[in-house]
Amino acid sequence: MFYAFQLGHQPKISLAEIKTVFLSKKIDFTIKTTQQNYLIIQTKKKLNSTELIKQLGGTIKICSEIKSDKNNFLKSIKEHLFNVQPEGKIQFSFPDKKMGLEIKKELKNNGRSARYIEPKNSATIIHNHLIEKKGDLNIIAEHLFMTEAVQQFEEMSQRDYDRPGIDDKSGMLPPKLAKIMINLALSQNIDYKKNLLDPFCGSGTILTEAAVMGYQNLYGSDISEKAITDTKKNLDWIIKNYNLKNIQYHLNQINVIKLSQSLDNNSLDLIITEPYLGKQLHGNESNVYLTKQSEELKNLYLQAFEQFQKILKPNGIIVIAIPQFKTKSDWIKIDCIDKIKNIGFEIIPFNNENYLLYHRPNQHLGRGIWRFKKI
Repeated sequence: MFYAFQLGHQPKISLAEIKTVFLSKKIDFTIKTTQQNYLIIQTKKKLNSTELIKQLGGTIKICSEIKSDKNNFLKSIKEHLFNVQPEGKIQFSFPDKKMGLEIKKELKNNGRSARYIEPKNSATIIHNHLIEKKGDLNIIAEHLFMTEAVQQFEEMSQRDYDRPGIDDKSGMLPPKLAKIMINLALSQNIDYKKNLLDPFCGSGTILTEAAVMGYQNLYGSDISEKAITDTKKNLDWIIKNYNLKNIQYHLNQINVIKLSQSLDNNSLDLIITEPYLGKQLHGNESNVYLTKQSEELKNLYLQAFEQFQKILKPNGIIVIAIPQFKTKSDWIKIDCIDKIKNIGFEIIPFNNENYLLYHRPNQHLGRGIWRFKKI
């Protein structure tokens, strides 16, 4: 079977997440091509697209192939819509408006009233119930696809903006990225009872996303009293709103460089975190300023990794966002990777790359997503 995954605005990260999740679920697949920001794969077994889209943070929608006549897609689309919507007005969408109107005309010529819906975004598909009607269609890489599942953007937006504990001043990790980072830590032996720590928990985005994803033993720490208060509010809110069971969480206000004083050695399986990224940037900072900030963060991170080495179990995994700062001509990066390896960690690369860059063109800060294993 062929499937098309519409990747998010960071396609390399989306691809790495899909590969990791599929490996953890023991799903065999072959990548056929990438086209129009879609990843086309082939599998031997049918995928549960509805469940997959709930787990993936970097995929916008998942589509399955419809058998079609590649010499006459118009005929294949018409026959498909007749079969899946046998009564009433046919409702469908297609990204090419010109062809969409042509499809509508063909349906009318065959005695069926039809409504063409221009798919401007995921909300259009969801609010017009096009997934249930099997009516969101597209032609990608000479295959006809039907959308089976769309990212739950409204739920993620609610978890982002409606939660009770928010601190705009310290910045907030997007829930999508938190979900991706958690997924990137998966192995073939999925155990949602593993002990997961965010040692820079902020308002608790990583911990709340982990709770929604099924993790049951959550640990959070931060130097800020407000961060711990906000995280507690948000965890209690998510547990209640999603009716989550068997969640145990432990929060502690402590400086990360003293973390081993509050946690047992070799006690944690996973550390997923976005650490303190430095002072907020406005784009007019000098290279001297950014270099100085990089050195300060380097010292903090190395002290943190010394603590992580003590509290992680052997083969424990860390997924961490290490910042880099955009200048007019280049990036200023934090030179800490070799020293992290010397502390007792090895890099687990993504798609033959040591790290993945999460960055939007208009931002002055990029997040390098790194994955380490304790050795």
